[in-house]
Amino acid sequence: MTKDEIKGVCEFLIKMKKYLSLLIFVFSLSCSNQQEKKTVILSKASTNYINWLTSPDFNIVNAYTVNNLDSLMLVADGIVLTGGEDINPLMYGDSSNLLLCEAMDFRRDSIEKKLFDYALSEQIPFIGICRGMQMMNVAHGGTLYGDIPTELGDEVIHRNNGEVTHEIYISSNNNDYVDMIFPKNNDSIHTVNSWHHQGLKDIAEGIVVVAESNDGLPEAVVMDKSLHPFMIAVQFHPERLGADNGIHKNMRKNFFDAIYQD
Repeated sequence: MTKDEIKGVCEFLIKMKKYLSLLIFVFSLSCSNQQEKKTVILSKASTNYINWLTSPDFNIVNAYTVNNLDSLMLVADGIVLTGGEDINPLMYGDSSNLLLCEAMDFRRDSIEKKLFDYALSEQIPFIGICRGMQMMNVAHGGTLYGDIPTELGDEVIHRNNGEVTHEIYISSNNNDYVDMIFPKNNDSIHTVNSWHHQGLKDIAEGIVVVAESNDGLPEAVVMDKSLHPFMIAVQFHPERLGADNGIHKNMRKNFFDAIYQD
């Protein structure tokens, strides 16, 4: 064999090793002695999300570190799109927002769009957090404010050199949808944390807004149940609200229940 042929064989074997490792991982999730466990995919994991969703009955997998997402999605019982960087505004056709955006991650945009599409088509229980709620809207055809203070004003401070808190209010009369996120205590106003400078602008068809901040920015949404039985998202961070917080507990419980109903 020539040197080029040997090099080509070596490159092929290296590539196959990556795929083989993933296949072994997926097989172990499906067929090992942990076969009763459910698999929850996080689009990009961090300690707070893992702690929020940790259960003896779950395998939690970080999609951002996986080479073959298509194979991983085949074993998904639940999908969570987590918080993070700005979404590329070209995904929703607004090049003017490029001047307003901060850090972006194009690879992550691709991963999360694929995860959302799969969750919707296969009816996989789904939660979007902060950026994850924005991706849910964008991936389904909606748009974003490129920078809230610039485009919407500063009536509500959504970020101030870090995390802040502000009030949100229930804006939907559909209790079935509201109860998927908020505890059943009849409170119409909740205090939540906030750490973002972008938000939902044009709402995609099929997405129902159930809570807003006082400046009219959507803070919690649900996909119409005619399209998906359990697809919810919030602009704030329930994983950081504390273990005794009603929203923290309610979203976690309802997500778990949706997974086990499948």
